[in-house]
Amino acid sequence: MEHFKGGLTHYSMEVVIPALLSRKAVGTLRVERGAVIRYFFFRDGFLVGEGSNAPSEHLGQVLVDLGILDVARAALAFEAAELAKLPFGAFLVRQQFVELPRLLEALEHKAREAFIDCYNWDSGEVEFTLQLPSLEQAVELKLPLTSLHRDALARKQEWKMIRELFPGMDTTFRVLREHTLGRFSEEELALMELAESGATLAELLASGKESRIFVARRLLHLYRRGALSPHRAQPAPVTKRSGEVELLALARGFFDAGRYEHALALAEQVLERGPVPEAHALYREAEVALTLTLCDELLSLDGRILFEPLPRPLPPSLTADDLYLYSKLRGSVTIRQALRTAAMGEAAAVRSVHRLLATGLIRIAPSMEGTEPDRKTDPYGFMPTMER
Repeated sequence: MEHFKGGLTHYSMEVVIPALLSRKAVGTLRVERGAVIRYFFFRDGFLVGEGSNAPSEHLGQVLVDLGILDVARAALAFEAAELAKLPFGAFLVRQQFVELPRLLEALEHKAREAFIDCYNWDSGEVEFTLQLPSLEQAVELKLPLTSLHRDALARKQEWKMIRELFPGMDTTFRVLREHTLGRFSEEELALMELAESGATLAELLASGKESRIFVARRLLHLYRRGALSPHRAQPAPVTKRSGEVELLALARGFFDAGRYEHALALAEQVLERGPVPEAHALYREAEVALTLTLCDELLSLDGRILFEPLPRPLPPSLTADDLYLYSKLRGSVTIRQALRTAAMGEAAAVRSVHRLLATGLIRIAPSMEGTEPDRKTDPYGFMPTMER
């Protein structure tokens, strides 16, 4: 593979990455758009490192987002690492602020999200060089490019659907208060307040601490529940379009049979084409019913989940969202908290839990009365103080 440089208009990630994969290229890919510059380091078909100048992608911020460190401890550790002239990640492990497996989770999450996001850049500059920086003191990653490319293409399709529903960064929204009763996360409530104040889609996407796709998914969830509706120059007709009657009938049949995940998926298909009151109502009903049926299962798992270290390389069957949820589960007090705060919807989160169980990355300890629950290490890598 030779050095090359060009514009993302002609050399998009969708084109560049398969070329690098086919040659198992070794080198550095620099992707730049506006003020944001990202670097991706490749070796033998793997992403082994990543860097970015975006403040929201700083390792300290990612550790806070995933619940591994709190803000004060992350800031203190960063200042200390600067004084010690050590890479931040290496310093965290050396000083036992964070255990190495948890640091790897954060670094891999940060690298995956930055890499996948670049697939949606249609302007800017891309350059590949044959040099790699010294990774001697850094914590090296090993993310398969094949899986990253697959997840990036899926995310690109997801963004396409979101843009079709919310067709412009200047889009504003109506908050339909009659549908805002019930369970909403803090992040969703904050988005509704911003929307009521007249915030545009661009402003809403920029308001989250995590990456824009997580904010977009929360907006999509609010839209599906009928709590949020985009203002349109010409309101879409509420009459049902071709095929929607059949889909809604099928969704209602699944709902009546207690197959709530299937009902949700079909309601989502209808709502991807535009707002339909009956589909919004069915989505709300199915979501509530699914949550109730999962309640006992979720309560029974609290305190019984055992986490296995992430293998390297990762199982190709797991998606970026599965691995994101894995980190959320480890950083949350309860399973329900993790599922509610994960920006993917509870139904999708439950499916991810099942995939994590199938691959053995999480296991369920048997319920045994009279035994002590498993203790987690605290977010800084120390075991909880035992009574003496």
